[in-house]
Amino acid sequence: MTTPEEYDYVIVGGGTAGSVLANRLSENPGTRVLVLEAGSDFVPANVDVAPLWFTLLGSTVDWGYQTVPQPGLGGRRVYEPRGKLPGGSSNLYIMMHVRGHPSDFDNWAYQGAAGWSYADLQPYFARLESQEDQTDPRIGTSGPQTVTNAGRHDPNPMSQVFIDACRELGHREVPDFNGPEMIGTGWHHIDVKDGERRGVLKSYLEPVLDRPNLTLRTDAYAMNLVFEGTRCVGVRYQQQTPPAPPAEGRRLSGATPAEPGVRVVRSTAETIVCLGAIESPKLLLLSGLGGAEQLRSYRLPVVADLPGVGENFHNHVLTGLIAETVEPVPQGRQNLSESALFARSQPGMLAPDLQLAFVHVPFDIIVGQQHPNAVSILPGVVRPQSRGTIRLASTDPLVAPLIDPNYLGDQADVRRMVEAVKMSRDIFASSAFKGHLKGELMPGAQVRTDAEIEQFVRERADCYHHQAGSCRMGIDDLAVVDPQLRVRGVEGVRVVDASVMPAVPSGNCHTAIVAIAERAADLIKEAGHG
Repeated sequence: MTTPEEYDYVIVGGGTAGSVLANRLSENPGTRVLVLEAGSDFVPANVDVAPLWFTLLGSTVDWGYQTVPQPGLGGRRVYEPRGKLPGGSSNLYIMMHVRGHPSDFDNWAYQGAAGWSYADLQPYFARLESQEDQTDPRIGTSGPQTVTNAGRHDPNPMSQVFIDACRELGHREVPDFNGPEMIGTGWHHIDVKDGERRGVLKSYLEPVLDRPNLTLRTDAYAMNLVFEGTRCVGVRYQQQTPPAPPAEGRRLSGATPAEPGVRVVRSTAETIVCLGAIESPKLLLLSGLGGAEQLRSYRLPVVADLPGVGENFHNHVLTGLIAETVEPVPQGRQNLSESALFARSQPGMLAPDLQLAFVHVPFDIIVGQQHPNAVSILPGVVRPQSRGTIRLASTDPLVAPLIDPNYLGDQADVRRMVEAVKMSRDIFASSAFKGHLKGELMPGAQVRTDAEIEQFVRERADCYHHQAGSCRMGIDDLAVVDPQLRVRGVEGVRVVDASVMPAVPSGNCHTAIVAIAERAADLIKEAGHG
């Protein structure tokens, strides 16, 4: 029998968090690190081109998940994109650099996640950032992640019109959504440099793939964690045959191939699960970590009774308004979404619960084919009340789980979406947009009353790509990991990704995931293994 490979750390998933951990844990040349990534080592050329992000959705580097039917959306299934290559969804996201509101993280700490307040995370945000403009003394200027101001690099002129319209309606302009004040309108800071995407693949993973103590194994699909008693000692995975590469792109020079087949790799220190909010709970369940009754119903062994695995799953939810322009809209050079408004659905709230993103292309593909000269506002609820679940669809590790975000399951989310649509219409109706727009294409003049807007929202609400919460950290009975991100009830395994978030931050969440991984690397090193 072949002796299993052995490493100090096995990182399951080479996405956003996994790439950060691969970089930080391999800084010590005496530490052996393996990254198992189910995606291929071939990076299509359009991954690197910032304004082409939409071409990646539904491509070979997208898992292309579907939800179960959503009652709040009239029974529709919703498409849930996730990245399938090293760097993960950092290769698909729209490159907005948003930390989140300080109260997002303070609430994590108040609810039992000690050490995860905004003050605790601030040094890690600064560590990851290399921001070109010093909008605040707390901004990082020498980290791996290049951060530019979209307003400084030949932005689309319609993006400025959006900011002018918001100001006309009484919203303040803020210099940086990551500065002292998040509520207001302004230019996004973005993870883009000279039109190139600067996600974790470029920022964290590729620069260190030549380290002899770091191994990246692509086309490696994790099947379950391996336990001896209650200690995780490794991972069983299926090494798959690499697919044929697309016509254009690059192959990662540091990926280490292996012969196809089922293999076991051992971890002498820790195994770190970084598969994201959809796949991390699935892997835990397949490994005997979950609610005992649920595991027994699948005839899986109960290694640890953790009823919170797969619970608390949620996501931001958005929809889109489209207006046709009088003149052709200049082609995008950055991320197509350069300006935004963070707002409160009602006075007195301490943090924004609505995000209105301006996109200088049509939000809907079909509408865009018929009306290519159009712009969109994407109103979204960024502090959702609705909560759903991740459940096993099968004990076959290669089968996707049952994904239920329960979109608009809570009436508070419906009311706020209706309010956000009305705010978006007010922006398009402003004098700043007068002379630029011909008229509204979606939802259209036939949708006027609150009831009609609610019907439109239920028919057209969509995934915001910010899946979170399904392996929540905390100290209560439904917490899956403790504040050190260690899986409760067992030893030798942590979860590090968006699934540990008790609640998704108020805005695009890529930056917060990187900060979580940065802090997790320190926690792991402090444990004496790195």
